[in-house]
Amino acid sequence: MAEIYINEDRRLKSTLSNKRKRKKRSGNRKLVLIIGIVLILFSIIFLLLPKLGVYAYFFDRGEYDESLKDSTEQIREISELTPHTQKLCKEFLIRCENAGLPVIITETYRSQKRQDELFRQGRETDGPVVTWTKNSRHTKRRAFDIAKRGPDPYGDEEFFRKCAEIGKEVGLNPGYFWDDYQDKPHYQLDAWWLP
Repeated sequence: MAEIYINEDRRLKSTLSNKRKRKKRSGNRKLVLIIGIVLILFSIIFLLLPKLGVYAYFFDRGEYDESLKDSTEQIREISELTPHTQKLCKEFLIRCENAGLPVIITETYRSQKRQDELFRQGRETDGPVVTWTKNSRHTKRRAFDIAKRGPDPYGDEEFFRKCAEIGKEVGLNPGYFWDDYQDKPHYQLDAWWLP
């Protein structure tokens, strides 16, 4: 009789142990599933949606002059930049003025047609090379170029350095500080949520 109780006790302990193991495996599966779902959501929110331009569409969309879409003209109007870029550009201009820097805007929005023409310049057509890309932030309305008001608009190194420091302070990415290709007059808005 004692043997029956011992065998029954062992079987009960074994059953309880197996239940605990199954419960632990089930808990591990749930944890892995939750981590997987979190990673997928993270990827969608922080990688896919910005690349698709979803946040830019909802948070940085403006009304623009549609007649300029295929223009090859140099456009200087701040109103042709995205709302967020306009705000930073205006803040930049105010701070430059307060610092005694005579800044003028030489170009804001640039149509893809104009960008392609500028890219060909110095490569396929006469003139100096003035851009290094066909995919400029100008075409996305998130960049502008400046010059110094006066007889020598691009010759004052100290002027561009001071302007670049101000640009960085207001949240712009000044081409002055780029390592691969320095573009002193260029300022653009770069943010993780923009395409």
